[in-house]
Amino acid sequence: TASYEALDDVTLQWTGLPGYKDATYFLNMWTPYPEHLWGQFTPAELVEAEESSLRPTGWGPYIIDEWVKGDHISLHKNPNYFRASEGLPKFDNLVYRFVGENSNANIAAILSGECDIVDQTSGLDDQSELLLELQASGQVQATFVTGTVWEHVDFGIQPVGYDDGYDPATDRYDFFSDVRVRQAIAMCMDRQQVVDTVLYGQSVVLDTYLPPQHPLFNANVKHYDYDPEAAKALLAEAGWTDTDGDGVLDKDGVPFEVAYETTTAALRQQVTQIIAQSLSECGIKANLQYYPAGEWFADGPDGKLFGRRFDLGEFAWLTGVEPPCDLWITDGIPGPDDGTWTSIMTGEEGLTFPNGWGGWNDSGYHNAEYDKTCLGALQSLPGEPSYDELHLKAQEIFANELPVVPLFLRLKLAATRPDMCGFIMDPTANSEMWNIEEFGYGPLCEQ
Repeated sequence: TASYEALDDVTLQWTGLPGYKDATYFLNMWTPYPEHLWGQFTPAELVEAEESSLRPTGWGPYIIDEWVKGDHISLHKNPNYFRASEGLPKFDNLVYRFVGENSNANIAAILSGECDIVDQTSGLDDQSELLLELQASGQVQATFVTGTVWEHVDFGIQPVGYDDGYDPATDRYDFFSDVRVRQAIAMCMDRQQVVDTVLYGQSVVLDTYLPPQHPLFNANVKHYDYDPEAAKALLAEAGWTDTDGDGVLDKDGVPFEVAYETTTAALRQQVTQIIAQSLSECGIKANLQYYPAGEWFADGPDGKLFGRRFDLGEFAWLTGVEPPCDLWITDGIPGPDDGTWTSIMTGEEGLTFPNGWGGWNDSGYHNAEYDKTCLGALQSLPGEPSYDELHLKAQEIFANELPVVPLFLRLKLAATRPDMCGFIMDPTANSEMWNIEEFGYGPLCEQ
């Protein structure tokens, strides 16, 4: 942002930095606050004032009656709601209850009639199988949608130890700079089994950092099915064979044995166990290691992930309207502000870390063509030919190069009473209550 100005009483003007084109420029405008109601408060006071923080002003279908922090919020129908002539909202009164993340207790609350809806914040991630069984028996209505969070396994292509130049005598063996190895590992990972087993077939295996339904998804990129035999052939081409017959590939006397690291989350433990087993069928030994989230995601230089101190690392990123190709640009590699590094991928020396240890490209992936393509896409605007062309090309490079292996879209899960109507989960919405005025059950569904 270069400037943000109020030109007159009804006009705001946002100006970007010279040469910068913001594809989501429309998000740079904020809804004006009601001066006649909040004008007496300073910006700092607005955060705490009951009028603004507990009784928000708006035009929604319900009005807050009572807010007991940590317990419940009571609401009643807004008689001035703009869709009142349509009979909306359908309920006269609603109560939100804060129930925590005990999934067993929350499902029991649905079954007993204590709750009508249990949303995605209630810890249902580990209850997919039970919800499907209860739905089959007509006891609940279960809703599964793929969201905008996607799981992936990252390669430690450029560990921090390589920054001063790769030394095979002292550094971790260079497993991943050869693109053939990365492609083979993608074929060694039985990602469909993960989706079918852990997510009960409710998600999809990803080819890029965009879901298939995204308007800019490139359906023509390289696809990697689970194919251990083809993978082993590619690994052999890259010099990895089992010379001693112990079932583990080796090269230069080094066995293909790596650490596969992630958080202690139950879902990730299930995923890693399946993938480690499928990797073993290719002759790759993956030793599973789990860390508390705070330790795993800690900043560099000491953090495992963003300190670039891992072999294979699993976590999740968020996708959105603007394709997040910049997650793998060279300038995003985390490292010391005053440091320089030598790329294991290209041999270039004297590279720097513009974002310091605040960088996000944990794999250390470095590709000048990808950088140029992605940054060109991000500096174009929707509607310009270059916008679509460059975003499609960036995905093509990504799928060929594979700085990470995309796994699947994470699920959003919710459960309702079996006769609930109007409850439609939107993958892009933060809350299932986006169309709360249309919720109903029983006879209300016939109105």
